Amino acid sequence: MTFRTRIFSAAGGLFFLTIFISSFANIWSIYDSPWTMIAALAATVVVTLFVVHWAITRLSRKMFLLVFLSLGLGCRVTWILWNPALPESDFLFMYNAAKEAASGSFAFSDTPYYTSFPYQLGFTMYEAGVIKVFGNHLIFLKMINVLISIGTAVVLYLSASKVFHESCGRIAALVYLFYVPNIIMCSVLTNQHLSVFLFLIGCLFLIRGKDSIIYWPLAGLAMGLGHLMRPIGIVYLAGASLFVLLMIGQPWRDSIKKQATATAGKLGIVIVVYYLVQLLASTTLISSGITQHSLSDGDNYWKFMVGLNAETNGAWNKEDANYANQFEVGEERHQAELVKIKERLEDKSELTALLGRKLVTMWGSSDSSPYWSLQGLNQWELEQSLHRWEGPMYVLMSAFGVMSMIALWRSGKGNEALLYLILLLLYVGAHLLVENQPRYRLDFVPVLILLQSYGAYQAYSWIQGRGSAVMDNRWKRERGIDA
Repeated sequence: MTFRTRIFSAAGGLFFLTIFISSFANIWSIYDSPWTMIAALAATVVVTLFVVHWAITRLSRKMFLLVFLSLGLGCRVTWILWNPALPESDFLFMYNAAKEAASGSFAFSDTPYYTSFPYQLGFTMYEAGVIKVFGNHLIFLKMINVLISIGTAVVLYLSASKVFHESCGRIAALVYLFYVPNIIMCSVLTNQHLSVFLFLIGCLFLIRGKDSIIYWPLAGLAMGLGHLMRPIGIVYLAGASLFVLLMIGQPWRDSIKKQATATAGKLGIVIVVYYLVQLLASTTLISSGITQHSLSDGDNYWKFMVGLNAETNGAWNKEDANYANQFEVGEERHQAELVKIKERLEDKSELTALLGRKLVTMWGSSDSSPYWSLQGLNQWELEQSLHRWEGPMYVLMSAFGVMSMIALWRSGKGNEALLYLILLLLYVGAHLLVENQPRYRLDFVPVLILLQSYGAYQAYSWIQGRGSAVMDNRWKRERGIDA
């Protein structure tokens, strides 16, 4: 797997280098002066490495989890108790529909929003279940977001520990727990919290597949449920498939066909379970009269049409919305949107420039979580402060990502890391084509954090080694020993 790991880590290195440069350039506009920016970056580096040192060397595994999960929980609970923001945009549509569903009314399923995007019914029914059990109180939905976020930190800790080693698991959990967007988005009723949690569990089951066969159907189940919450499961399923196919390629060439065939069969179990979850969910919703549409129906070309609009850099725009709304949802709208898509694919030079701009905007611009979390509160100064806190940390994460890819390339090791490298390239590639929103970064930030944790550990080890060497040389000089 050495050659494959190096190929994917080289591609990952180019990605992290791109977002490092673009995010570094972006924070120039956030601070009042270059010196303030440099001071913020330096402070971020020092604080991060100090906390990493303390967490790795001073705490047992149990104490680490107890201390930092408690601190992460406290930050999130404090934020949602302070922040009274109400749902907006798509979050408001789904919340209102969930309230109706909890009361037994499903008329919302025939509204244009749900006929265009029936896949949103999965998360809507989840919210309806929470409202049915706990009552119509936003605080319960937000508190569940907090618990899911803490659970995601635990899964990330276990995953990075498995992929690299336990110190990287601690670093990954630390970064996830205290990265600003992961905290403040807990007050937003987005489907990203639960879907991220489920997809990460699916990946963890997959890389533990060698330990027990039971992990394979569990991986398919987790990814299938994640797709019901947010329809990006196909990226994870494709990543899992490519990862397993690369795993079995070597045994097959070495004539160990029995082992390769068994592994291919396990991948088949993952795929079957994944699609059974989708089929069962759609059948249940239709047979119970909640909707007349399969979850895979709807306006399937909309996000591609918008994503290829060079004039808006692939962002949502009123012109495309008005164009699509002229046509009935179904084949008529599909054909109309395909016409636009084909037109936008014709100019190859403009398309190439668009993809480059989208890459920088999606992954190198300021995170949009302050906007979504503070909507309607008129807290512009706080929003800017949150950007100033988040920006240097994202730049540092990107730098650690570059270091991680270099270390992986040099060693050629890390078979389990290959899964996350494949997912990185697939997810980044998919968002070059579909609608562009920095908010969609939240779906994949945990994977970025996992991959950069190895680079953070490499940087910490290098600094620790240099410090030890300096101290050793000083000790020798003081005693008249030739250093």
